[in-house]
Amino acid sequence: MSGSTELDALPCSVVVTDLHGAILFINQYALATFSISDQTHHLQIEQLFPPAANIFLQTHLWPLLRKNGAVSELYLKIKREPLAPLPVLLNVQEGTFEQQCCYRWVILPAEQRASFEQELIHARQQMQLLIKETEANKYMLQTVLDGAQDVAILAISKHGDICFANSGAEILFAQPVSDLVNKSVLNFFSQDLASDQSIHEVLRTDSDSSQSTLLPATFETQLLRDTGENIDVQLQIRQLNSSLVLGNMQFILLISDISKRKNYEKLQNDFIATISHELRTPLTSILGSLHLLSSGKLGEIPEKAKKLIGITVNNANRLKSLVTEVLDFSKLKTNKLSVNMQSLLLQPLLEEAIAENQLYLPDKRISLKLSIPKQPIKVLVDQLRFMQVISNLLSNAIKFSSPNTLVRVDVKREDKVVIISIEDQGPGIKTEFLPYLFTQFSQQDGATNRAFEGSGLGLAISKGLVESMQGNIGYRAGKNSGAVFWFSLLTESENAA
Repeated sequence: MSGSTELDALPCSVVVTDLHGAILFINQYALATFSISDQTHHLQIEQLFPPAANIFLQTHLWPLLRKNGAVSELYLKIKREPLAPLPVLLNVQEGTFEQQCCYRWVILPAEQRASFEQELIHARQQMQLLIKETEANKYMLQTVLDGAQDVAILAISKHGDICFANSGAEILFAQPVSDLVNKSVLNFFSQDLASDQSIHEVLRTDSDSSQSTLLPATFETQLLRDTGENIDVQLQIRQLNSSLVLGNMQFILLISDISKRKNYEKLQNDFIATISHELRTPLTSILGSLHLLSSGKLGEIPEKAKKLIGITVNNANRLKSLVTEVLDFSKLKTNKLSVNMQSLLLQPLLEEAIAENQLYLPDKRISLKLSIPKQPIKVLVDQLRFMQVISNLLSNAIKFSSPNTLVRVDVKREDKVVIISIEDQGPGIKTEFLPYLFTQFSQQDGATNRAFEGSGLGLAISKGLVESMQGNIGYRAGKNSGAVFWFSLLTESENAA
């Protein structure tokens, strides 16, 4: 096969010239692409190009070609009569053709290259816009984070190292941000305190393990400054989606200084405890005097006076009950409430509580029904505190029940615990009030003229008492209407284990 035959077989335009630019050969692809009907009309390579391209050939291409023997990737236009000139990429290489020194001119249409370059320019512009937008968002985010100076915000790696800290962290930790970055956040929380165990356990939990479903976590603990000062803080931990973040960041920590709140709470609790003690003593004296008067031991009392004394005794008892609740709540808040745990049979305790509360609001004619397994159940409880919890739940159920209805007390044993449920047929609990159900001084009907009186402490106290006896308390809606309050206690077998 001859050289010209091989060049004709190529799928691109090829022109062969001598060293002075005279055309020796044009392959068939070039003839068809550039509409050249007779190569003898084009004695010089320059005749294939428009005037502007010819000038470039003379001033740039030929000098480079004679110096280097090759030219690559030149962008020019070539004639294509009667059509408009065609943008092409030109590659020239020195060689031989039919035993003669020559230049091979390989001409490729540049339409696709030009389109690609335009797309590349457009993509580059889009990338620059994205970079600018990213920088703007980063600036805005940094400004927002640094603006939250009352909250320390930390980004934590899966190893517990601080990757990012805002200016709020600088204030709370009393260290420059540069000193915090790359330090282990665990160094700032003591493992000696039981309340601090959670942060160490959470941050050391493998993100792929089932325990990671426990996040987010919120708890109170103490921050240890380098100065040796301990600060009460509230810590919130949020786990990041690893597929949406760069590097090995895995957690976001939000840390708030609650030391002032703790001091206020202590002052409040101390004040409540003091006032409660001061009120209880005169109340006891007043009730004693009233009972003595009503007994007739000091002489006969007129009938009208007896009624007034009875009303006064009832009101004094209500006030004493309120003072007792406030005092108990104060003790719970300050961890000063004593609990004497004993192993006791459950059924006699429930029967006693039902008998006592059967006399509460007798005009409503509420029936109390106990359902308990026949097999005796022993639970570990403080008898006084247990009676306080069950009486509070029963009195609430009676108070909010419709007249002539039934309050059920159901006992169910599940594995190593026993669950006691009290179900009434009252209006139930509104959905929007559920988050506040077991909080202090919270009542569903907060109006001053509400239908049912109370301090709003009963459920909060019951929750504290149940938890002090290693149990849990909760609420669920009744099957048809009404409310179901339940609490759990450990059985004797569980405690023995």
